Amino acid sequence: MKLTWLLPATFGGLLLFAASANDPALAPAAQPAPQVAAEPQPSLPDVPAFNPAELAGTPMGVLLDVSNGSGIQPTQARGTLPPGWQPDPPLNLSGPLPSDVEVRGAIVKAVNYVLDLQNENGSWDVVLTGSLLSETADQAVDAIAATGLAGYALRRHIKVNPERIEPALKRAAQFVIDRVYRGKLPLNVWYANWRYTLGLKFLHQEYMNTSDEEFKNELRSVARRMVQGLLKLQLSNSEAPALERKRRTRISSRFKNSAMPSQLGVVLAPPTDEEYRGGARVLKVLPGSAAERTGIRAGDRIYETEGLRVENALDFYMQEAGFLGGQKINIGVRRDGAKDFKKDVQLDQIWPGYLGLKVNPGVGEGPVVESFLPFSPCKGELEVGDIIVEADGNAVAGIDQLREIERTIKPGDKVKLKVLRGEKSKKKSASVEATGAPEGWFYFGIQEEDKGDDNGVVVDGDPAPGSPAAEAGLKDKDRVTWIGETPILGMDHLIEFAGTVAAGKPYVIKWVRDGEEMQSEVIARPIPQPFDLTADLDVNRRNLTVFVSSVEAGGAAEKAGMKKGDLINKINGQDCSNYFLFVRVYYTLSAGEEVTFTMMRNNKEVDVRFELPKAPETAGDTVAEEGGWAYYPEMGESPSFSTGAAMLVLMDVEHDMGIKGLNRVLKEPMAAAANLMNNLRVTDKENGGLETYVYRGGSKGMGQIGMDVKGCQGRNAICELTLVRMGVFRRSKSTLKKIIDQWVKYRGELDAVKRMEYYNPPGKGGSPHNFDRNFNAAYYWMYGHYHTLLAAKEVGGKHFDQINEICVKALMLVREDDGTWLGHPSFGKLCGTCLALWILGETEGGWRDGYADPTTQEKKDGGAVNPETPDK
Repeated sequence: MKLTWLLPATFGGLLLFAASANDPALAPAAQPAPQVAAEPQPSLPDVPAFNPAELAGTPMGVLLDVSNGSGIQPTQARGTLPPGWQPDPPLNLSGPLPSDVEVRGAIVKAVNYVLDLQNENGSWDVVLTGSLLSETADQAVDAIAATGLAGYALRRHIKVNPERIEPALKRAAQFVIDRVYRGKLPLNVWYANWRYTLGLKFLHQEYMNTSDEEFKNELRSVARRMVQGLLKLQLSNSEAPALERKRRTRISSRFKNSAMPSQLGVVLAPPTDEEYRGGARVLKVLPGSAAERTGIRAGDRIYETEGLRVENALDFYMQEAGFLGGQKINIGVRRDGAKDFKKDVQLDQIWPGYLGLKVNPGVGEGPVVESFLPFSPCKGELEVGDIIVEADGNAVAGIDQLREIERTIKPGDKVKLKVLRGEKSKKKSASVEATGAPEGWFYFGIQEEDKGDDNGVVVDGDPAPGSPAAEAGLKDKDRVTWIGETPILGMDHLIEFAGTVAAGKPYVIKWVRDGEEMQSEVIARPIPQPFDLTADLDVNRRNLTVFVSSVEAGGAAEKAGMKKGDLINKINGQDCSNYFLFVRVYYTLSAGEEVTFTMMRNNKEVDVRFELPKAPETAGDTVAEEGGWAYYPEMGESPSFSTGAAMLVLMDVEHDMGIKGLNRVLKEPMAAAANLMNNLRVTDKENGGLETYVYRGGSKGMGQIGMDVKGCQGRNAICELTLVRMGVFRRSKSTLKKIIDQWVKYRGELDAVKRMEYYNPPGKGGSPHNFDRNFNAAYYWMYGHYHTLLAAKEVGGKHFDQINEICVKALMLVREDDGTWLGHPSFGKLCGTCLALWILGETEGGWRDGYADPTTQEKKDGGAVNPETPDK
């Protein structure tokens, strides 16, 4: 999938790279997105409805619920349920508990099933046959997520066969550890939140069950990295990753010539399967760098930076992306034949000055000004067509000489230029004050998921004509391996590295095509800068048009003639008549750019033209935080249940693993997540005023279908449990008991859809959620039972006894004839079986012991032991 198809609320981090021939949008500025209106705007003029059928069945189409073109559907679209589908009746739980032998035998058979599926490298993976989110389901239960699922399930049932399970868990933990150290857990892919949440849950459990201090230290180190990854995925105010807001502020600050990116000045060996632990090996020390002054040599290994362990180049480069000129850092160095040592290093101010000139070779007298790059300080001093013949007293005969001079220019330098102008080649002089270079990029798209172990990133689509990447010669499927003196070690590294690229500076890009190494030097082009539209935009759910919901009094938009209620039809002549077309243009705009908005007003086109003002430099620092975790880091809104899962595992890691400083790191993110969760709690007035947790913020605008307590039983327990454990918003065991009681009352709603498969007829789309059954979905069945059981353990007493019995009975009733669970084609038997083992691992009863000879238990089991039920 193209990154450009992801329709985030802000594009600043990812779509920076997505400029291909198929999608010419260049780097977008990080702007607040228009929010989707809760209700249609009746005063707006009618325009043709947008039919997003092309998105139906894709991840974004499913998650936006656009299968019938109406945005959020009021009821299940006709024909989007599987033919003949009927809801399952509630399970009959009136009978006695299955015998200990039956449950124990079921556990043994399931454990052996999971063990038999472990790969040689210690992982588990899933091959899916269904069509639910078919383009992303493989990522949803990829090797890390599946290994976390299976590993945690086996640990909960170690008594079954410790001699076989313990080695399997060691291999599984090592697989996750290796993937983390190799940097093979990308953040910017679908369902990355589950990779990190499930992986952390498994490693935390292993930490709690080992007495090996060396292994504990390694688990702490890996868990710290995974916590950092999970925090990078957290959304900010249901809008953008929280760390993306800091990026916006950083970009704006460059205008003030404040602290800018710096580097130590080392070239490090990329990690390989044979060498990815023990420190980042130095290949080369750059002349005149801070590293050279410090005495670092080729062959040294950097094993620590700012108190953080460095295993390989990826660890170091991810930290270096945040280094600033003038900053003092502490590094640990390992040298053959010598003792490890640590040194403080003062980083240089190396961010270049910027003239912002695009030149061509001309005909011999000197390079010719072809155009001015954005934010060029030369604009107004020089003219297009000027021939540059001298710079700072040095003769300039060609582009190479000009570039050499530019490399020495620092922000604030006064640069004296002499040019020849006009037909008579009149000599003119100009004095220009170089600015700090804006951030730059090369404008190539990258493949979202790269499961191979090769370093670099794979180009996705031919770069747009005229972009720096196209001028360099990059093509679709090329693997970019180096930019300048930095090896590129995956998508996450590239995204961090992008913030260190200076516009106007030449970089040598290296790539591999069909096994052949290639390279080219190219000038980085400025990325658009954040702007303030001085107006608020919204989206009409009826037709997905973008309209002006308010205009700032005295702002640039009002002065230019923009009015409340205007529909945006075009931007700079490009069609923007619906949201999906709009975002592709809007996010390429930049502060300082003069833009023409063609508005529909009273069924007539009206042009509004003005220069976009810079975004306030304090933006991103003053907003009260509220945000959780979504399926994708820029999905736009955080579902409550995925946020709860992340919060619970972060609390466990903080409480148990002794990671230094973690409580300070987690304080603000956890408070923001709690704020989100609390705001997703609503009162269902049509069902006795019961409190319930909606799927996401937008669900509140769906009316009763989005807030009905009967549709919330898959997530209510985890949401309430999370806030109770945090001890916030006056949530307590008393409120948790009420949530458990309503689950008992409405649990049958989960039974109704537990076998519903995703059906996606051509042209109609579909949804994993059943709108006629209060927005419920099959995946909630296991999820709801597991977390309600955890909630019941939290309160104890009769509540636990009741839920313990319900879960055991229900699981045994829905068990498949082959001894697995929930063989839903879109999730896979491994996923369902592991979740069943999670639930059984929290139950109490005689079945939890007596595994002296597990093989005899399986023989006693003899296959399916399910009593006859309406399901069978």
